Amino acid sequence: MNNNFNPLSAEELTSRINKIPRVNLAQLPTVLEFAPNISKELGINLYIKRDDCTALAFGGNKTRHLEFIMAKTLSGDYDCILTGAASQSNFCRQAVAAANKLNLDSYLVLMHGIKGNLMQGNFLLYNILGANVDVIDGENLEEIPKHLDIKYNELIKEGRKPLLIYGGFGKEDTTLAGISYANAMAEIDLQMKEQNFMADHLFVTAANMTQAGCELGAKILNWPTRIQGISPVYWEMDIKKDIARICNDAAKMLDINLEFSHKMINHDNNYVGEKYGATTEDGIKATKLLANKEGIILDPVYTSKGFAALIDYVEKGIIKKGENVIFMFTGGSPAVFAYNDEIANNSNQ
Repeated sequence: MNNNFNPLSAEELTSRINKIPRVNLAQLPTVLEFAPNISKELGINLYIKRDDCTALAFGGNKTRHLEFIMAKTLSGDYDCILTGAASQSNFCRQAVAAANKLNLDSYLVLMHGIKGNLMQGNFLLYNILGANVDVIDGENLEEIPKHLDIKYNELIKEGRKPLLIYGGFGKEDTTLAGISYANAMAEIDLQMKEQNFMADHLFVTAANMTQAGCELGAKILNWPTRIQGISPVYWEMDIKKDIARICNDAAKMLDINLEFSHKMINHDNNYVGEKYGATTEDGIKATKLLANKEGIILDPVYTSKGFAALIDYVEKGIIKKGENVIFMFTGGSPAVFAYNDEIANNSNQ
C-alpha cells in the first residue's frame, strides 16, 4: 500500500464511482443477511451478501459489472453486443438480459465444456432471452478471445455494429467490473455500520474481476478484513497478478493513490475439483447444508465450491470460532438445473 494513501469513507468512495458512466440494470443495494442457523452450525457469525438478488434475469454479480461495461451503448454507436464464455455462463445470461433492456441484439460464442448445448439452466435462458448462440468445441476458457474476434469480423461484414465484450479477458472490461465491486464494498461498509460489526473475513468465489473489486474496496475503506478468493477454474495465467493489475488500473481510474502486488492477494484454487464446470462432492454437500439451514440455493460451479472452502477454513481453524464472516453470494443458481444428475447422484450426501 502506498504510504501517501488516505482512506475514504463509503460516501466518498461512492461519489468517485458515480462519476464513471453507468447504466441502471441492478436493484441495489442488495441485502447483507445474517444467517443464524448456519452460524450456529459452524460456530461463527456468518453474513451473506445477497448479490444473487440483483434482479436481472435471476440476478448475480455480473449485473453490477455490466452496469459499467455496457455504458458505452448509450452512445448509440452499437446495435448489438457480442460476448462469450462457457456454455452455462452466468455472465452471458445477464449480458443478454442487459442487452434486451437496452434494446440491443445479442450474440454469444460459447465454449462447449461439460454441458455443451444442453437446453437447461443458463443455456435454456439464452433461448428464452432470444440470444444468437454459437457453441465452439473445447473447454479452454482462455481461447474465448480469439473466437470472439472471428465472430466480431463476421458481424462487421454483415453490417452489424457490435459492442465486443471480452469480459474477464479484456483490460478495460475487467477494470470497470472491478470498480463495480468496489462500489459493492461501499454498500457493505454502510450495512456493517447499521448492523454494528466489522468482518474478519470476506469470502468470494471469483475468477478475477469480482475479487479485485472486493480487494480494492476493502483497502480504500481501510477495513482490517481478510479477503479470500476461491477460484472456480485452473488458470494458465498468473491470476493473482491479474487481480492486482485490475486493482491498480481501477485505483488509477478513481484517482486513488494505492498500489497492489500479487503478494497481497489471497486466491485459493484447491476447491476447483477436476476442472471448471465439474461439481465436487464437498460443493454439493455445502449446497445442501446451506439450503437446509437457511433456504438459500448455491450454484454447482462457483458458489458451492466457495462455501465448501469456507466450511473447510473453519474446520482447519483459519477462520476462528466466533469470528465475523461475510460470504459474497454471487448468484448463478439457474445452473443447478443443468446439473440435476450430479446432484441427484449425491442424494445421500
